[in-house]
Amino acid sequence: MNANSHSEALYKLDCAQREAGHAVTTRQQYAQWVIRYRCARLARECRDLQGYLSRLSTVERVNPKTVRQALNALKFYHEKVLGIEIAPNSLTVPPINKNRNIPVWLTREEVIALLERMDGLPRLQAELLYGTGSRITALLTLRLKDLDLQKGLVTFRFDKGGKSRTVRLPRSVMPRLMAHIANVRLQWEGDRKRGIIFPCDDQSLMKKLGRNRFGSLPFCWLFPSRDLRGDARWHGTDKALADATRKAADEAGIMKRISPHVFRHSNATALLELGENIRAIQEHLGHTHVETTEIYTHANCSGGVVSPLDRAPLPAMNFDELKIISMRRTA
Repeated sequence: MNANSHSEALYKLDCAQREAGHAVTTRQQYAQWVIRYRCARLARECRDLQGYLSRLSTVERVNPKTVRQALNALKFYHEKVLGIEIAPNSLTVPPINKNRNIPVWLTREEVIALLERMDGLPRLQAELLYGTGSRITALLTLRLKDLDLQKGLVTFRFDKGGKSRTVRLPRSVMPRLMAHIANVRLQWEGDRKRGIIFPCDDQSLMKKLGRNRFGSLPFCWLFPSRDLRGDARWHGTDKALADATRKAADEAGIMKRISPHVFRHSNATALLELGENIRAIQEHLGHTHVETTEIYTHANCSGGVVSPLDRAPLPAMNFDELKIISMRRTA
């Protein structure tokens, strides 16, 4: 496997995924699985696709759900790039536990404790994640044109599954958000003088609108990256937010597994606790099926039974009175 054939395979894979309408994150995940699979074949750790899937589940002890993800990626690669048709159910993979894991979420008090120990850009991003219930990728890929500050709305375009949705911005964040946008505008003015653009992953759209169109202020990222790639400035990453979130959790003494995605889960459970209709929450989060939203009813456990230890104790019995009553009955 030489470098040219490797690059050519990844290029063909990316073209096939673009044609299939896969999201950016999906294309990145598929490319990583193809790289791992080709390296395993080169190292003679497996002979074929079935051998690789078996190795993942037995030798590397990968979660069954992750093995399924690898299967989807490599099946697509074999059929669309290599031209090898794989019959349905012809590959053996470990079954997935149908009982969904309950997502990690924070109470409103825990979220406040977390935010109080954060500052700067990570705090603004965390507040927007919790306030809108968005995914981190959807937040980072926002452009200024996606915000309607007068109406207090934000539109997440081409979210997971290619869906778009509009939600309200939290009013408490507006002052910090507007101050941040003012700083972004100053950076954009400096970039415009140097001919810096804010590219789109969709090359056909860039060709249609023209290069200069992506140098205008509306197409500037809400959270632009500090670094440039040539003459282009992409959006930032979630590394600073993830580090700040974990640090704040340690300082607040929160004994939960924390990541930026926990703010989305916390948003959903908070809305349920406030009595919001589950169908409205489904639309708010952008879930295709209401069953996905219903998992948060198990997370907040609002309808759980009360422990016997927490129930009011029965009045203490007076055994002397019971003895007198028994003697009167027998007399």
